[in-house]
Amino acid sequence: MKGEEKLWEILNDKLETLRASSRLPEAIRVAETLLELAKRTFGEDDNTLALSYEKLGQLLDQGGDRAKAKPYLLKAHGVLEKAKPPNQRMLYRSARRLAFLCDNLGQQEEAIRYYEKAIAAGTQLDDLSYADLGTMLNNVALIFRKSGRQKAAEPYYLHALQIYEKQLGPQHADVASVLNNLAVFYTNEKRYSEAEKTHLRALGIREKVLPPTHPDIAQSKCNLAVVYHSRGDYPKAAELYRASLKSWEEATDKPPEDYEIVAANYADLLRSLGKARKAQQLEARARKRRRG
Repeated sequence: MKGEEKLWEILNDKLETLRASSRLPEAIRVAETLLELAKRTFGEDDNTLALSYEKLGQLLDQGGDRAKAKPYLLKAHGVLEKAKPPNQRMLYRSARRLAFLCDNLGQQEEAIRYYEKAIAAGTQLDDLSYADLGTMLNNVALIFRKSGRQKAAEPYYLHALQIYEKQLGPQHADVASVLNNLAVFYTNEKRYSEAEKTHLRALGIREKVLPPTHPDIAQSKCNLAVVYHSRGDYPKAAELYRASLKSWEEATDKPPEDYEIVAANYADLLRSLGKARKAQQLEARARKRRRG
């Protein structure tokens, strides 16, 4: 082993010790030295050079300076893309980190690009968690929705559903969570028939695999009620709002904020039916219950 390579290993060990003991400023200084050494020692397509850029970028990000961290993480990713053959695990990790960073910086188009790179690399790893891929797919869908490109979001929800069903089977609580997200998307798009069908499937799974008082069941009932409420089927909506409230009340003495949201939705329905007094009583009762 060359002297420079041995020195890189020694400095890298020191860096990891400093990071483990939360001595961030010292760790950053060592990471800067480590990177300069790597530039002199390793080729421009060497994964060790990429790792050196990545370590400094990570530390700067950890210190709260995302904007300063980004150029180093971009350099790391560029080096990894030059490597022959490419290391898919390192590419996945690098792209994923850049995607989250750009997302947090509000740089939507770059975030989408790196999420897609991470998803492409991740699908080639046999041991990657389905939840990691699902989270990234969901994040891309959210970016599209927030930027007014709703139609572009749907394939990402469907892709996440496909991955979860393949890994877990069709009757799993995590599959129901993905179905719930997809159904909320359909509701927002006023695609009520698809929303109803998807929410019913999510609710069916949750009622089968979760305890009767589980909050996800209350959530599904409320979300399905919103679909019926939105398309004017008030009797079905009212029945489900009541069932959702009951589920929350049976689950805990002091329900969370979601409980009050269900009550507010049901109160809006009652007011539209001319039952303002009953709506007011319902909201007052929900507030009292929340305060405990």
